[in-house]
Amino acid sequence: MDAGLLAAMTTGPLRAFLDSDLCGQAIVVVQICMSVASWAVMSERILHLRELNWRASRFLGDFDRQSDPIALYCRGERLSDAPLENVYRATCDRFASLIPEAQRARLRVDPGAPIRLDAVRMELVESSCAHATDEETMKLGRGMTALAVFTSSAPLLGLFGTVWGVMLAFQTMAASGVADIAALAPGISSALLTTVVGLVVAIPSTIFYNVLQSKVEAQTVRLEGFAEDLMGKLSLHYRAAGTEG
Repeated sequence: MDAGLLAAMTTGPLRAFLDSDLCGQAIVVVQICMSVASWAVMSERILHLRELNWRASRFLGDFDRQSDPIALYCRGERLSDAPLENVYRATCDRFASLIPEAQRARLRVDPGAPIRLDAVRMELVESSCAHATDEETMKLGRGMTALAVFTSSAPLLGLFGTVWGVMLAFQTMAASGVADIAALAPGISSALLTTVVGLVVAIPSTIFYNVLQSKVEAQTVRLEGFAEDLMGKLSLHYRAAGTEG
């Protein structure tokens, strides 16, 4: 047998795991599964939010270059499944549904045509915009709850495993009638393993949770700002004269 493998089996975390009882081993296995799941969530969220940021910058650049807020929609521009574009699509769909078909056809040809909506219809458009914004905000936070659960529960599982292991270690020592460190050390080592694994899970999860939360909040602020800007431009271009929001 390889000397390194033999050493790992006689000392270190593997030895502590093998010396643990079924409960302690089960806790370590659960913690390892939580670690794998947390890294999967963190990796997916980081890549997803990075892509959303790129898409948002590109879309805002296109949107800001238009003289009319629904020009992209009327031209049938391909919109991706990203938060800003989903809000834009839902708002424009609602706007288009509230004007007569003849005027809708005119908009496709001439965005910015003199079409006006009264205050009631404009409020319906604003309501659709707000609803879409809320839905997209909820999507941005996907996975964060699971990450928070892993962050908080892994150390608690570790603490439970440690208390359980220490209790068994003292019971074993009492049953053997031998009160020395050599008899107690294996049990204590196994007991502390769950705390170590719990911290290994919780520390990176906590760091990445805070980083991801700040990115989600930044995307949320950007999304809400775009929704307000979109409604402001729609009101400026299409609200009927003499009506109030």
